[in-house]
Amino acid sequence: MSRLRVLCLALPLLLPITTFADVPLKHSKEYQIVLKNEAFVDIEKGKQTIIDWLQSIEDDPDYDFKYKSGTGSTFIRNVVRYDTSTGELSTSNLNLKIEQFDDNGTNTSKLKLKYSSMDPDASFDTTDYTRSFPYPANDYEDISKMKFELDMHQNYSKFALSGSMEIAGVISYNTVGDAEHYFKRLDHVIGVSNSDALVHLDSYQEWVFDDIELKIADYPAEAAVVVRYALSDLTQPIRVEFSLKMKRDGSTWDYFAVVELGQVYAEMLNNDLNVWKGLVKPNKFIIPADQD
Repeated sequence: MSRLRVLCLALPLLLPITTFADVPLKHSKEYQIVLKNEAFVDIEKGKQTIIDWLQSIEDDPDYDFKYKSGTGSTFIRNVVRYDTSTGELSTSNLNLKIEQFDDNGTNTSKLKLKYSSMDPDASFDTTDYTRSFPYPANDYEDISKMKFELDMHQNYSKFALSGSMEIAGVISYNTVGDAEHYFKRLDHVIGVSNSDALVHLDSYQEWVFDDIELKIADYPAEAAVVVRYALSDLTQPIRVEFSLKMKRDGSTWDYFAVVELGQVYAEMLNNDLNVWKGLVKPNKFIIPADQD
C-alpha cells in the first residue's frame, strides 16, 4: 500500500466536536516504551526479539491479546526537526519536522507539525480545531490528516494535536514562511515572523518496523518499533522506541479494550528490554487494579 496517504491517530474528547472542518479529526492512544539500544545493534535479531515478545503475551492466558506481523516489512526514513535560531517553536511546545523516505521508488516527504500539552482542554478549541497550530493550509486539506492522541509514557502522559501530509519529492524549510505554506496557523506563534530563518534542531535516521497488527480484547490495534541513529554513525542505535497504538472507532472508546491495553502495557514495562525497568516507577493508574 502506498504511503502517500497519511495514517494519523488521536484521542477522545470530553466534549463533542461541532466544527465542520474539511480535515476530519481522528482520535488515538499511543503507549510508549524506551527499549535498550544494545538489543538492536543487530537489527534483525532485535526485530525477532520483538516478534517473540509479542507472541509470548499472546500465549499468556491472562491477556486477551492477539498478534500478527503482516509481511514483516520495514523501511528507512531521514528526519529533520526545525526551529527558529532562538527556539520559539520549542518554547511554544511545537514540534515541526519533515520525514523523508522512499515510497515504491518515489522520494517522499512527510510534513508534520505537533502541538503538545499536559492538559487536553488546552490543546485546541473543541468547537473549531481549524484554528489550531497544526491545521493545514487550504491547498493541502485534501491530502492532510489531523489527530489528537494520548501519548503515554512510563511515568507521565501528555496530549498532542498534530497535522501531517505526504508529498512526492524532497522538501525542506529555510524560513518560517516556507513552513506556513503548509501549516498556515504558524503565523499565530508569538514572537515569530514568516521571514525568520529555520535551523536544523536535530537530524537523524530511523529504521521503522510498523507492520504489526494486534487485537486487544477483540479491538484492532497496532504496534511499531523505531530505531534511531545519529547520521554520523548508522551502526549504533541512539534510541529505540516501542509503541502500542489504538485508534478510536466511532464516537466513543471500547471500555474493555482500553482497560486491557493498560494491562498489557503494564506487563510490557516489566520486561528486561525496558531501559527504565526498576529505575522509574510506573504511574499508578496504568498498573492493574489487583496489584499494589
